[in-house]
Amino acid sequence: MTKIGKQSEIISLSNVTIKTISSLSHRKYRKESHLFIAEGIRVCKEALDNDWSFKYFLFDKSNVDNIQVNELINKIISKGGDIIGVTPDILKKISHKDNPQNVLGVIEQKHSALPLNLYKNTFVALECIRDPGNLGTILRTMDAVGAKGCILLGECTDPFSYESVRASMGAIFNLNIINSSVENFIQWKIKNKVTLIGTALKNASDYTETKWDLPFVLVLGNEQKGLSNKILSSCDQIIKMPMLGSSDSLNLAVSAGVALYESIRKNPK
Repeated sequence: MTKIGKQSEIISLSNVTIKTISSLSHRKYRKESHLFIAEGIRVCKEALDNDWSFKYFLFDKSNVDNIQVNELINKIISKGGDIIGVTPDILKKISHKDNPQNVLGVIEQKHSALPLNLYKNTFVALECIRDPGNLGTILRTMDAVGAKGCILLGECTDPFSYESVRASMGAIFNLNIINSSVENFIQWKIKNKVTLIGTALKNASDYTETKWDLPFVLVLGNEQKGLSNKILSSCDQIIKMPMLGSSDSLNLAVSAGVALYESIRKNPK
């Protein structure tokens, strides 16, 4: 039997449900609850269109006549999500912003397994990436080039953090999020004969000289340390971008964007 969500109003900042939702700013509680927060009408619609499940949908109750908000309310409640009308102060508390969006979704996380077959697709693997803004921006670029999944290796920043979800601008809902240890990733690469293209400065070819034959996994490392020797030794190709000024490195998200757009230049769809 299909569960139908319920509707309610909350005006107290000390309400238990509001405190619980606000706690999702901490990774510990996101991990325990398997929930995270996404803000804004367009982003929540993106989640809904891609069949992500809402536990709660909060909206500014003074904005009840907004047609787009009401469309979201009707769809989410029909899929079992609970609808809560709240005050602007509550949205500020939860979003930790002075000018929050007028809607906010509390959504169930999705994690995928390493795929058995890449088909003719692009995947990106990130080893021990620390900056949530970089991760969200990379997810957004991946979605733009039609990549299918992001593989997070080792101790990475949380893709479901406020900062990462915001930076992804809804792209996270179009991608498979995969977590793996470095060891399991290398075993998977060997077993499935996956082509890995890593980024580094030593023993690397110019990124424009790379074949970029589909399928492949583009592998990028930690913002400070780069890729580990374990990953580098498993790569089939290692690429670099020319540095003509005095800077010795590019921002990680920029590097990912340059490489991914070169790959679709070589493989136009």
